[in-house]
This record gives sequence, C-alpha cells and structure tokens, in this order.
Amino acid sequence: MRVLFVYPSIDSPLGFNHGLAAMSGILKAQGHDTRLIHVCEELEPIPTPDEMVARVREIDPGVIGFSCMSQQYPWARDITRHLKENGIDVPIVVGGVHCTMVPDEVVMHPEWDGVFVGECDAAFPEYVRRLEAGEDVSDCPNLRFLRDGKPVNNAVGPFPDIASFPPKDYDLFDVEGILDAKNGWVSILTSRGCPYQCTYCFNREIVDLYKADQAVTTTREYLRHYSPDRIIDEIADLDRRFPGKLKTIIFDDDLFTLKRDYVQEFCSKYAEADLSIPFVVNAHPQVFDDTTATALAHAGCMIVKYGLESGSHRVRKEVLRRPMSNDKIAKAFAAAHRQDLHTSAFIMAGLPTETREEIEETLQLCADVEMGRFRWAIFFPFPGTAAHALSEELDLIDEEKAKGMGNYFDGSCLKLGDAMDLYVDKLTWFAHWYVNARTTWPSREIFEPLVAEIDAMELEEWRERREELKAFDKEHSEKLLAEDVLHYMRQYYPVMGVRSDFVKRDRERLAAGKQERLTDYSLD
Repeated sequence: MRVLFVYPSIDSPLGFNHGLAAMSGILKAQGHDTRLIHVCEELEPIPTPDEMVARVREIDPGVIGFSCMSQQYPWARDITRHLKENGIDVPIVVGGVHCTMVPDEVVMHPEWDGVFVGECDAAFPEYVRRLEAGEDVSDCPNLRFLRDGKPVNNAVGPFPDIASFPPKDYDLFDVEGILDAKNGWVSILTSRGCPYQCTYCFNREIVDLYKADQAVTTTREYLRHYSPDRIIDEIADLDRRFPGKLKTIIFDDDLFTLKRDYVQEFCSKYAEADLSIPFVVNAHPQVFDDTTATALAHAGCMIVKYGLESGSHRVRKEVLRRPMSNDKIAKAFAAAHRQDLHTSAFIMAGLPTETREEIEETLQLCADVEMGRFRWAIFFPFPGTAAHALSEELDLIDEEKAKGMGNYFDGSCLKLGDAMDLYVDKLTWFAHWYVNARTTWPSREIFEPLVAEIDAMELEEWRERREELKAFDKEHSEKLLAEDVLHYMRQYYPVMGVRSDFVKRDRERLAAGKQERLTDYSLD
C-alpha cells in the first residue's frame, strides 16, 4: 500500500521527524511504499488547500497520516477537512505529540478517521496491513476513533523495542535540502525517553498514559537506547551518501548524558570511527561530571547544551519540577569548561507566577556561569502538560493569542499584565544586553546604561524605537568584536547570545578556509 505522510513544521525549526523516519523504514521493510509532504516554508512556500488536494491526487495514497505538534494542529485539521470536501476518499489519520497529550479533544474532531496516540511504530504498520488486507482495524492498539459519535479508545501497546527496528528512512525527506538550509547540521537520535518530569514537557504524561493502559509498569521501560555501533553506522551512511554535506551532528535526545557508561562507550567508538564530524549533545546538570566531559571532548564534542530554564530555585522547584541548585548548575558548566567544551543553555521567561525579580535571577545566573551561549524563549503552555494545567488553573492563558502563535519566541500568550508583558517583550529582543549588564566583564559598563535606557521606555516609545535599537545592536556589537571587547552578541539565531570570542574564532576559521566541518552553527 502507498502511505502518504504529511508533516507540517510551519514557523518551526526545520529538520527531520525521527518518528516518521523510523515508521517509514518499518513500512518499507514490510513492502509498503511511503511518501511525504513536508510543509515547511524553509523548503518551499506553504501549499494552499487546493494545492494540497492536487498533490494528494498525484501521489494517490491508500492512507494518509498526519504528524502534528500543537501549533500546527489547526492547519492540519483545516487541510484534512478540505481534502475530504474535495473528494479525497481514503482513510486520513493523525498522530504525534499533540494527539498523545490531548487525545480526548482530538478524537472528537470528525475530520479524522483515526487518532493514534503514543509510540505507534508497531500499531500504525499493523493498521496499514489490515487496511490493505481488507480486515477490521477497529481494535488496533494505540488507535482512537468515533463510533456513532462516541469515542472508542483502544489501549496502547508496550513501548516498542527500538533496537529491533530496520534502519530509519531518511530518504523520506529532502535530505540535501534540509542539510543545505541548516548549514550542514543534522539531527540524530540515540535514544527515546527521559526520566525527568519537567512540567513544560510531555514525558511524564506519556509514561502515565502507558501505565494507565497497563502497557508498562515502570518509567525505566520508557528509557531505550540504540547501540553505539548502529548510530555510528547511520551517520557514516549519511556522510557517504551526501559527501561533504554533514558538518555538525546534533544528538537531539532529551538527555544524551543520562547514562555515563553509554556515553563513555559511545564516545570511545565514535573516536575510533574517525568520522571527523563534530557533534553537539543535550545534557542535564544533575548528570554531568568531569568523567563525562572528558569522554565527550575526546570524541570531538563541540557544544554541550543544558536545560537551565530558570535561575530561580522557587520557579524551578514549584513551577518547572526541576529541583536542582544553582551550585549544581555552575559545577556542570565548569566541568565542561575544564575540557574546553563550548557550553549552551536554554532559558525561559514569562512562566506562570514568575516575577520580574525571578527572571533577573535567570539573567544573573547566565552571567555568573559565563556559558558559551544561551538561547532564550518565552514560555508557551503546550496542551496536556502540567504547566498548561497550572496556567489554566490560574486563568493565565489568553486563548486567542495562543491560537495565533506558531512558535515560542515571538511573545507570550499568558495574561502577565502590562508591565510584565512589556518587560518580556524587551527581553525577546535584548536578553543578551541584560546578561552583559550583569557580567564582571569590562563590557558591563557599556551595557548597563543601554539596559537602563530601554528599561525606562514606556510602551509607545519602545514600539517606536525597537527596530532602530535592533539595528544599533548589530552595528555596536560588531564594533565591540573588532575591539576585542568580550560580550554576548546576538548571533546565528534571533534569540541566541554567543560569546564574542567564540564568534571571532569561528570567523577566523572560516576565513582561513578551515570550514570543512565547522561552519555556521545555525539554529541549534
């Protein structure tokens, strides 16, 4: 059977959908034909509803499967309605994180012939097999649907054994187009699952779903790894088929450094493979030490990224469920710095109940740690998460604003109040200024008056001068860079502050023609 996947990643970072790549590999191994419509403005203009109808007719699938996150779900639902109104008469189903987080809501939308929840690597191919054979699909695991207007909720099956999967089908995607658009950065997953219960994430809710359906008994069953040999073969195969295109690997696992033994084994084998492709990992301050840092540095790790989120102990503990100390955070960064690893942090602002003073604790922690870079975001309450429930309980969500938001960089959908809204908007554009003004570097004296100036602006003046200040920021930062004045400068991404000494070394490397693998570090 021909299976068409539709993956909308509108107004979102471009990249592979690893779930679809794994699913396509499984389906192809079972003899099916798979196709993809990847809807992303970084690859091509967003198709109109009528253009989607034409493309589906040209592909002529036997079943269509959408994979959606929350922000893209309304688009997918509208397109599905249009497909059906225009004579596309094949089963259309939907899956992905949004469906797993709010399945009771999605299943009541009559556009879908089925809603898949959880990890469907076994369930969806079984659904396709039955469709092709003309068999009943109604008791397929992980499937929900409407019968006479009432929801039928089948239990999920066990978490799949990812080690048994055939190779991922990256060719489902425009690999070369993605690599070119991302300057050679490629995302790879070495594992599935995370043991932590951060309120803004979906991991806890997924495990709870599987426990409720008695598919698993412990969180440990959620944590699975591919073997190091398999991952290295996967990278080597991509590098061989797209010579010179892979410049940096980002291991996009929720937590690459969870198991020290795995990290050491992987790093040892990666170094032996001599791929000469630098890589980036996600780490957690609670599970990062000198041993891990040494192994990563030996293997060619370039950047270690930490989910810092907030510098406020209260916010981390009560709002985010990330009970770690600032001292522990500082020690994790120091371990990486001792091995000359470039460090990165994710931070958020505009969290439920968060005060301005607590946001300033986050900015101060960034300054104190002297990390290599940090990327900031505005909190977005993803449906189904504990953070969404808290925001809803406190009546903080502006539903109209939330509907119109495609990402979590362009403002808040919470009702924070006029003063906090203005402050958060200023941070959206100039968080790096606020951190610079808190460092012990000589540039502090330059940025303190700049921060004081924008802090004093009322809303009307801020809106009038924002674009002017953005232009000034770029010009001023380049001047400081030329003068070797250490500071965080906005680079590589609109919401990323990067140490100027790193930017200088990066540009010198490119100018010297040594950019075979290290080019622009782009969106990650």
